[in-house]
Amino acid sequence: MSQQGSYQIKTIASNVEKEIDRLKGQVELFWDKELKHYIEFGLRDGISIVELGAGPGFVTEKIAEKFPNTKITAVEIEPLLVEYARKNLSLKGITQCEVIEGSIMDTGLEDNKYDLAITRLVLEHLPDPVNAVREVYRILKPGGRAIFVDNDFEMHIMTNPHIPELRDLYDAYCQSRYQEGGNPKIGRELPNILKNGGFTKVDFEIISAHSDIVGEELFSRSEGIGIPTKLVQDGFLSSKMLGKISISWRNMLKAEKHSIVRQLYMGIGEKVL
Repeated sequence: MSQQGSYQIKTIASNVEKEIDRLKGQVELFWDKELKHYIEFGLRDGISIVELGAGPGFVTEKIAEKFPNTKITAVEIEPLLVEYARKNLSLKGITQCEVIEGSIMDTGLEDNKYDLAITRLVLEHLPDPVNAVREVYRILKPGGRAIFVDNDFEMHIMTNPHIPELRDLYDAYCQSRYQEGGNPKIGRELPNILKNGGFTKVDFEIISAHSDIVGEELFSRSEGIGIPTKLVQDGFLSSKMLGKISISWRNMLKAEKHSIVRQLYMGIGEKVL
């Protein structure tokens, strides 16, 4: 198991460019709700921020555009995504961000440096999330806060009309991630993990997105077909089941009163003074 854990962009999906677009859709899907919580738990202009596992830099980009006087360090272990984030931020004229290649397990950053840390959809892919949290704790200033956002695939996409075959998809996904050392049901464990990582004043929130509010397109974009296709290729999901899921999804969208709901889970902790 590498420090990259169970998410490696070249192997998790069938197409890298489409996977990057899926990651962008996943940020857009939750952003309005997420931002409210970030502000509630300490995000404001003029502070120093570190984003761990920043991926293509889409969260960093949104924060920088909203709070132009923040100083942001984006840490990402995948060289391809580091290069993408640097180019994308440069094209957008965003200059207050530094993108560095590094691991959340050992960032190489100095102690007590940042006011706020954001770690989004990272812990679920790590074999040792507690030590990752301890590293985030180390680089925070005393009194600083850390926000961790993750999935729990026991409670992922829910639809009306119900699509029972989605359970087969998520079971296949979980099997794949567990085999690689991740924990795709980590969302419910966040408060305990943060406490074991040294944080106090731990809090927990659920972030939700509903198709009647954000629209259907973002759900399709944030899910995509790349990961399910790779699950078929790797033998975790049958092509027949993927076909059934696709048909059921199309039929659900045709239903008169259809809806789609998805949740993310947020753990928040503070470094003692």
